[in-house]
Amino acid sequence: MSTAWDKEDEYEDNYEPEGNGFGAVAESSSTANLPQGVTDRLSKYAERTGKKLADAINEFLEDIKTNYACDDPTQEDEDLLVDWSEQFVLETRRQSSGSNSKLQTWVGSFLGMHDKKSDRLANIVRANLKLYKEDPNEAVSSGRLGVFEKKDGKWALHHKEGMTLLDVSTENKPPFGIKADNDWVCLTTYDNQPAPSTKMGRYAYFLGGEEEDFVKNGSISLWRVDMTQDFIYHNLDIGRPCKIQVVPPRENASEAFKDVLGIYSNFEITYTDDFVSENVRPLLQPTKYWTNGEFHDLYVNIDSLEEAYEERKQFYTSGGEKRQFGPLVITRGIINSLNTEPRESEYDSEGENYLMTLNSPIAGDITCWIPGAVGKTCNPFRAHWGEEAFPYAEKSTVFVFGRIGMATRDGLTTPKMTVYGIYGHPRRCRRRETGGNTGVGQFE
Repeated sequence: MSTAWDKEDEYEDNYEPEGNGFGAVAESSSTANLPQGVTDRLSKYAERTGKKLADAINEFLEDIKTNYACDDPTQEDEDLLVDWSEQFVLETRRQSSGSNSKLQTWVGSFLGMHDKKSDRLANIVRANLKLYKEDPNEAVSSGRLGVFEKKDGKWALHHKEGMTLLDVSTENKPPFGIKADNDWVCLTTYDNQPAPSTKMGRYAYFLGGEEEDFVKNGSISLWRVDMTQDFIYHNLDIGRPCKIQVVPPRENASEAFKDVLGIYSNFEITYTDDFVSENVRPLLQPTKYWTNGEFHDLYVNIDSLEEAYEERKQFYTSGGEKRQFGPLVITRGIINSLNTEPRESEYDSEGENYLMTLNSPIAGDITCWIPGAVGKTCNPFRAHWGEEAFPYAEKSTVFVFGRIGMATRDGLTTPKMTVYGIYGHPRRCRRRETGGNTGVGQFE
């Protein structure tokens, strides 16, 4: 699994240590006679974590003693020690990512997965390429961009602290290289290495809050968890109570991102309801948690979707034209028709989607488009979770989460929905018959 770097960590401003620089530190008697390549890496680790170099060295020595039974590093090859130090820096960086004050435990349940995915680094790349075009020296000295150069058949990277010769032949493209006119450039990591120029992400919707605030104050809101890199197709048990470790929004986040929670590469979902007392746990079941107006205002009766659209619709401007879009809601309905086989769609980011209609005694059939991403990550056509899960059929009652839209046909305007998540309660769903020969061979 690839490491999902936090943007602030990946492009953090570089801390300038007081006192001696790397060279003077390496000559200090506190380096335990470690090679320069090792002390350089440990120095950067010490700067990043705010520790003394001596403490960082002691941690490293303890690490290689525990993992490699090395009591005397002076007896080991230099390249092996450098390799061990890189492992140590990576591991401690991931540990700090999983235990530092940025990460918090949030509780609640997932409501669904958004259909669209996008590159979270696109704006960063665009801004830095613009800066490089205007002022190459400033772009490199800022620490966010490096420039490649061919040197002795290998690629070298110019960065804010100098130049690093890479073990990559010039017969190949430079690692993570981005073409900028006639130059090859790249984003750089905190330790001046080439960094990926793309980071795909997709939002998962989460209904809950920070654990202490949730338990003590009953604080429940709708959040977007930014599922990046490998987690873009992470399977979700929709509606199932859980705990997650996330990075809360920054205090100075823009209004559009105040509800976005970040993740790290070791992100996990722990499905449990033990964060509340036993007598309260039944309230976490979707049939109550999704519909209780005392918890949130997301639930809307299926006969009131059009009214909810008019009351909660939002506006944006595109191409000088004012447009509107409907709110995210939860509703409940009986399935009139259901197609569990994907249909090709040029408008869907996954190239496919599904169709379902729910019955409304007032509005008639409510067309529900289910994106391909939901089909790949949320098991939308199975009731409940785990071993108790089973495929449901038409005439089942389901709870759906999605965005209301309006459709006009034959002069009649009716609500529709793009559905991001479905929960089927096992006592309200009819089992769907499965199996049998569905191939054309049955007609031979």
